[in-house]
Amino acid sequence: MQQQILHLLCTAGTCRLHFSGREHQLVAGCCMIAMASHVGQLQPSPDCQFYQILLPAEQQASLMPHSSYGTCGWLHLFMHPIFPLEGDVLSVVEHDFKEVAFRREHTPEAYREEAVLQSMRALYLDIMNAHAALFEREEASLRAADIMSRFIRMLESGTYRMHRDVAYYAGELCVSPKHLHKISTQVSGRTPSYWIRQFTVMEIKHLMMHGKLTAKEVAGKLNFDSASHFSRYLSH
Repeated sequence: MQQQILHLLCTAGTCRLHFSGREHQLVAGCCMIAMASHVGQLQPSPDCQFYQILLPAEQQASLMPHSSYGTCGWLHLFMHPIFPLEGDVLSVVEHDFKEVAFRREHTPEAYREEAVLQSMRALYLDIMNAHAALFEREEASLRAADIMSRFIRMLESGTYRMHRDVAYYAGELCVSPKHLHKISTQVSGRTPSYWIRQFTVMEIKHLMMHGKLTAKEVAGKLNFDSASHFSRYLSH
């Protein structure tokens, strides 16, 4: 099943939801971008108003800005999926959400997908600008950003279900494990092991909460050698 990216912008009232095993509340001015499979049922208040967009992860990847901050910003979105917007920035992002909805509804079918993607590209540029102000970091080199981007895309595609060893990813990226560790820490502030574990644990929580699977079934689904190995992984 293709992974979907959920985009939410709350403009009035509140909206409760579960994300990664925790309850969150979106208030007016809050934006959220996260993997849809990790987000529980939305519980909007009676006066809640929000925009919602679902986009295949592959399409989202093609929309990200081609710069080192594009990679850093994507990682910041992963670490901080819910973030506040206000003032002119909120107005601009709300306009972007409206434009996507307009293009989806009014563009002839032959050109609809391209028109929607162009509008989504503008939305991401404005969101990256907002994130730059909220989570400012030094820019990494383009080479480092490219390696980090490919590493995260491998995880996003589900590679962590079979491979949770940093050396595997380093080999696929044609760098040493030490160099991948350096790049990951430099670009994202986190080690490669952190990202591998983050993707794995998020899927484990989702499967156990929403998939109605036992711990043994989840361990098998994610190719752990044994139930004890699975338990040790979660306890670390």
